[in-house]
Amino acid sequence: MPGAESTPCEERMTFKALIFDFEGTLVNFAWDLSKAVKEAKSVLEERGIEIESSNYAEIYNFVASYHPSLISLIDNIYDKYDLEAFKRWKLREGVKEVLEKLRVKKAVVSNVSKDVLKKALEKFQIAGSFEVVIGRKDVQLLKPSPMGILKAIESLKVSKKDVLFVGDSRSDVEACKRAGIKIAVLEGENKFSELDADYKLNSFSDILSLPIQGL
Repeated sequence: MPGAESTPCEERMTFKALIFDFEGTLVNFAWDLSKAVKEAKSVLEERGIEIESSNYAEIYNFVASYHPSLISLIDNIYDKYDLEAFKRWKLREGVKEVLEKLRVKKAVVSNVSKDVLKKALEKFQIAGSFEVVIGRKDVQLLKPSPMGILKAIESLKVSKKDVLFVGDSRSDVEACKRAGIKIAVLEGENKFSELDADYKLNSFSDILSLPIQGL
């Protein structure tokens, strides 16, 4: 299959819906992970809560699971970094053109808040391409939890076997494995060698070489 590499165990299928990650997939990665993590851990330490992880999603999911009364504090911090990243995001090459050619149902599932996601999608004039947008506050746990993906599948009213996720990180891959769906990845937050995906895309336009209904 030109442009896209698939795993040897690839099954013959045609995808009827696509779910996209946002940062690192539709746009460049611009979130300041280290500063956000440092600020979140500092706020937690002030309240006597120490967490070893330096992964922003793991910190969020830990607080959501064990200290839910404090999740608004973490949300406020992450909201700030969402808005800072918004100023630096640039649409990935080929995104608008590819989305216009994809005649299947489409959704966005991201660890960024929905308010900023919608603002960004409108800024880049691609908001109309997506039937469903799910952000950080729409589910209890962030990717690699499958919650957001499963909610999107339910909202799109499609079967898991008919869905392909497009992402760029180990978090995306893990979330898809837990959700039981296929995933195509671009190099972004993680390198191809770190990603155990069903398809590996050298460019966003390589999506058009995948077995998607209507192509």
